[in-house]
Amino acid sequence: MESYLLPGERVLWEGRPVRHRLFRKADAALVPFSLVWFGFSMIWLITARSGGSGGFPLFGLLFAVLGIYMAVARFVVRAVASRRTVYTVTDSRVVVRGGVTGGKLTTAYLRSLPPPVITERPDGSGSLAFGAFPGVGDIFDSGRRSGWSVWSAEPSGTLILWEVPDVRRVRDFIAYGQRAA
Repeated sequence: MESYLLPGERVLWEGRPVRHRLFRKADAALVPFSLVWFGFSMIWLITARSGGSGGFPLFGLLFAVLGIYMAVARFVVRAVASRRTVYTVTDSRVVVRGGVTGGKLTTAYLRSLPPPVITERPDGSGSLAFGAFPGVGDIFDSGRRSGWSVWSAEPSGTLILWEVPDVRRVRDFIAYGQRAA
């Protein structure tokens, strides 16, 4: 982590997800959408194949692959990315390292983030978001990304620390850093 630190920056907390939950609230809308998408692509493939139309089967195949990704493969991508995720809270930033290869780096300055909110389990672990946890409708909010985030393993642009141990302590470190910034 030291290579990602800015001069004079101190690490307040570092951790990994304690659980790797694959299904999130936004998936309640994405899974049915992806199944309809995949069904449509199968109908397209069957009718294009029987009709002998030139490029139409290729488009149907492309839509089928995208449907399989949205329905199944993005959960595999999410699982792999979750196992490679490391969260770091410094006195000035939140740093998230992860992604499928473990090389994706996301940082946000504490002073620019809304106040942290948490969901907590009986064992003290939980998730932490900034401002609010994203809702189902946020997956179609093109203002956060360039286009729908249904293609992403993470269907929200909101910075979230998923399933961290002792989530209240992490929230307190972040709140302390926000007050100091």
